[in-house]
Amino acid sequence: MKNKITAALLALMFGVFGLHRYYLGRKFQGILHTILFFICFLLVTNGHGTIAEISIALPAILGFMDAVLLFVMPRQEFDEKYNAKYLEFEQIKQDPKESLFDYYKSLGINKYRELDFAGAAHSFLESIEKFGESPQVHFNLACCYSMLNDAEMTYLHLEKAVANGLDNLEKIHDHKALAFIRQDEKFNSFVKNKFKRPFEDMPNEKAENEPEEEKLDLYGSLLKLGDLKEKGIINEEEFNLQKKKILDTL
Repeated sequence: MKNKITAALLALMFGVFGLHRYYLGRKFQGILHTILFFICFLLVTNGHGTIAEISIALPAILGFMDAVLLFVMPRQEFDEKYNAKYLEFEQIKQDPKESLFDYYKSLGINKYRELDFAGAAHSFLESIEKFGESPQVHFNLACCYSMLNDAEMTYLHLEKAVANGLDNLEKIHDHKALAFIRQDEKFNSFVKNKFKRPFEDMPNEKAENEPEEEKLDLYGSLLKLGDLKEKGIINEEEFNLQKKKILDTL
């Protein structure tokens, strides 16, 4: 990235050679400036009169004028003129939030489509942890928990989705992933209460403080256990035994 003061000092001290133009990436102008200096130098050394002697000052005057212009040029104007490509790169490098947010969101959606609902919820939670509340991400989390048959967490994230400005409330009534929660006996009360859980349905302090990621790990273990059973790696008795151990920790 080019520095305005450095360019101005080069123009002031070595402007007679046009060195500052090379530094600023203006190579063609720099070559012309250097050629002008050598032409004037040759005229002086070959003794072509007073005009030739005065002409040697021309490249130095041009360099001095450039130095003055660079010193007084506003930084923003300098950057727009000489650092455009660097500014474009830095903007992407320093402000990755939007692209990374889309990355975590897409990662969660891909896992959801692969029926890895616990893994998808992990990605959506990481998105919220890194980039803050998002109505769409909370809605996606509600869909994941509904597919995992966890009514409490589904209500929690539906409430947060609406509170953070979910624009299409009809999705709560129509989305296929929320079929489980719509069959719950408390769903109508939840809707009538403007998508807020009644106070008595709020989780207790212990449940509220329980890390959500740990709960998702248990769900992931259940899904993997079911996969092992389907592949015949474990039998029905082993499946039920391990499932009971996992459910007892919920």
